[in-house]
Amino acid sequence: MTQPVGRLHAAISRRIPHLPDAAGPLSGSTSDGSAPNASGNPPLSVLFVGDSSVAGVGASHHDEALAGQFTAALAEQTDRPVAWRVLARSGDTVRGLTALVTAHAQELDADLVVLSAGTNDALRLRRPSAWRADVTVLVDAVRERLGRPVPVLLVGIPPVHRFGSLPRLIRWSIGGYAMLLDRQLVRLCAAASDLCHLTAKPLPTDTSAFFSIDRFHPSPVGYRAWARLLAASAATFVAESAPAPASA
Repeated sequence: MTQPVGRLHAAISRRIPHLPDAAGPLSGSTSDGSAPNASGNPPLSVLFVGDSSVAGVGASHHDEALAGQFTAALAEQTDRPVAWRVLARSGDTVRGLTALVTAHAQELDADLVVLSAGTNDALRLRRPSAWRADVTVLVDAVRERLGRPVPVLLVGIPPVHRFGSLPRLIRWSIGGYAMLLDRQLVRLCAAASDLCHLTAKPLPTDTSAFFSIDRFHPSPVGYRAWARLLAASAATFVAESAPAPASA
């Protein structure tokens, strides 16, 4: 990171109040997570990998943060029991998350991976081509640690240009840069059938209830709205790919 970019990132970080990660267990389930539901549909195990959004910053508990809200909505839309696990570190770039995945190699197991990251890379102005390579390395690392080519859902980068914690000029410039990075995700997914770009439009970011008190991360209300839109985008892909349970 160059010196001017480093100063910009530090200035932005100082403007955003520090909130803790969501409390509670880093795993959960919409049922017992180990048996088919009443309809006979097999369970699905989902691993969430990401930065502060996966860590649940802005929510008090993971049940009301991204992982808990997404799996509840996905279970409802696919009629499958869903077990989830969170592997996250607030403030991490995609390269940092690759190191995190490597450090937890022996603990990972999933039928499906949800990757949510990129805002921190946008704040550091990571070159789009380099960032695309970073994402590819992370996806490969996750699959290597899981021991099989599981489908990966790449969450679209949130609309940074609507984050009220940032000054207007920075908000729009970084927001535009985040869009450039998100296009790299779209291109990656277009070239691979086992990758899916999850979009969440339109997000109700114009409502005061969407953001937490730091005006940067979602509130529980915001996580619920975001997660349900993402799950709707994911449900068709999950139904078509229908990954076998990890225990099979």
